[in-house]
Amino acid sequence: MTPSQPGPTLDSYPTERSCPFSPPDAFDRLRGKAELPTVEVLRGGRPWLITRYEDARAVLASENFSARIDRSGFPLVTPTDLQQLDSERPSLVRTDDPEHLQKRRRLTRDFTVKRINALEPEIQRVIDECVDGLLRAGRPAELVAELALPVPSRVICLLLGVPYDKHEFFQRKSAEALSGQADVDTVRTALDELAEYLDELAEQKLRAPQEDLISRLVHEFHEPGIMDRAELINTAMTLLIAGFETTSNMISLGTAALLHHPAQLERFLAGDSAFQANAVEELLRYLTIAQNPRQFVAVADTRIGDNLIRAGEGVLVSLPSANRDPAAFDDADVLDLGRSARHHLAFSYGTHQCLGQSLARRELLLTFQTLFTRVPTLRLVDSVEEFDLKIGTRVHGFNSLNVTW
Repeated sequence: MTPSQPGPTLDSYPTERSCPFSPPDAFDRLRGKAELPTVEVLRGGRPWLITRYEDARAVLASENFSARIDRSGFPLVTPTDLQQLDSERPSLVRTDDPEHLQKRRRLTRDFTVKRINALEPEIQRVIDECVDGLLRAGRPAELVAELALPVPSRVICLLLGVPYDKHEFFQRKSAEALSGQADVDTVRTALDELAEYLDELAEQKLRAPQEDLISRLVHEFHEPGIMDRAELINTAMTLLIAGFETTSNMISLGTAALLHHPAQLERFLAGDSAFQANAVEELLRYLTIAQNPRQFVAVADTRIGDNLIRAGEGVLVSLPSANRDPAAFDDADVLDLGRSARHHLAFSYGTHQCLGQSLARRELLLTFQTLFTRVPTLRLVDSVEEFDLKIGTRVHGFNSLNVTW
């Protein structure tokens, strides 16, 4: 459906960056326009594009916008969306309340602050071992392969009960599934192969349960018939991919941003634990790696700012743009580790706010504390212009990051 009050129309959702630490420049221009812009997408008409902070919060908090991909008018942006539309395994993030809340509650106890506190010694052990590996690799070293990928991969494997010796397989298949440039068949094959592996793993947990999340889901929900096999596998897949992909990119980008802003790194190292925890919030806001927009379709006429969005019209919410809105954050384009940034939208907002945010925060804090304390002379090898950035992916980050000390 074509929007009822169209503003400027973009050929595609903006992804081209002039700086690896900042969202595309187009968002700065779009936030200043009174009328919401619209965007051409693969399927779903011309959805509205939300770029301002308050507008984004309003959409994310409203029950008038559905995350159901099978609703008429839902905007499909990438080949992964087309695959999900045909899939018999609906994703948790593609459901609405009350169904979404019911399914989410099955998982929340594994991601509480109390559970993360109990897991902290294991997280710290993983980080220490990975920093050991980084140092053994010698100078220069590649931070993504030695630290940024293995830390969250090993931690989410511990939590879920996935053997880490399969990490190369699920990292490769996740990359194929999340590529915004892959064709639908490639995405479908990658997800099918991941699903097949997790189905075999679930069968093993059924016969020999362990102290992990997948075992708990199998015996508490699948075996009694509360959760069918397709939902079980899709839930495990969502947690596995989300559990390492986003945090990995934040570790490498956050490290590069701190090294690129030495005065801010000095503040981080001089700060107490509360300051450093707040610094992680500012890095999350400043970098906002969720490059692709949050996607919705209106189920009721709703006014967002000065714009009327009618039922059946699609909406795209840009979290990176919202987190750089000067109306919400003074000097929004400046990295300021002392800023109070806890109200950022890097983990989204509302009912679909990231389930694993407490785990991600702890991994990031402990990784930055450990890395910069143990390797105080760490520095970048490549200039900003030479960075090996991911292109056309749903999550912004590095393919590789060379460092030395």
